[in-house]
Amino acid sequence: MEDYPMLTKLESACSDLKTLLKSSANLQTNLEKLDDNFDTLQETLTVASRRLAPLQSLSIASKALETRINRAVSPALVLIDGFRISESLQRKLDDISTKLPAQKSQNKRLRLLIKYVDCVDKLNIAINLLSQEGGPSIQRLQEVVEFLSRTKATDQFRTHRLRETLVALNALYETEVDSMKFDGLLDEALLNLQDEFEGILLQLRHHNIGGGDDSGEAEAATAATELGTEMEV
Repeated sequence: MEDYPMLTKLESACSDLKTLLKSSANLQTNLEKLDDNFDTLQETLTVASRRLAPLQSLSIASKALETRINRAVSPALVLIDGFRISESLQRKLDDISTKLPAQKSQNKRLRLLIKYVDCVDKLNIAINLLSQEGGPSIQRLQEVVEFLSRTKATDQFRTHRLRETLVALNALYETEVDSMKFDGLLDEALLNLQDEFEGILLQLRHHNIGGGDDSGEAEAATAATELGTEMEV
């Protein structure tokens, strides 16, 4: 072989070529396997995507349902809070009305009356809001309860709780709002304020006729003026 160096090189090149061809064949086999694996992976992803699509739709539907329920529940919660505020103001009115007869100081009595007027004003606003917003709020809640009962879109316990809330809130609205507006403490307070204001006017006329001008009477007149401005009954 030493006499034929070119032949030796040729045989070496041929051997390298065979090795390269073998490696190429192995690479091709590996590529084919990789391609098969890729096809399998793609098929798996496609199946998973098909399975996830209904879940995504369900998630979107669930969020839409939650939004619809919240839009109905939020006004109902505001309505309930309005009843609490009205109840608190009525207790405050009752508390002030019990203090008024026992108050002998004219100035302190007038200051109490000013607080009384402020409380009456706030209660009147609260009751008017209940009267205006109560009907639409209850209607929204009723529509959601009917929808949930008809479609079974949520669990029965949740639907039952919403229905109980609807019944209780509707009963409270029908029985309490008109009562608070026409037969409750608000109506009584307005009558009391009318009597108090007429009494204050008589006292002021009496003081003017008597010509008294001490500082206590001046303060009483100032307080009465403030009371009259706030009342304007």
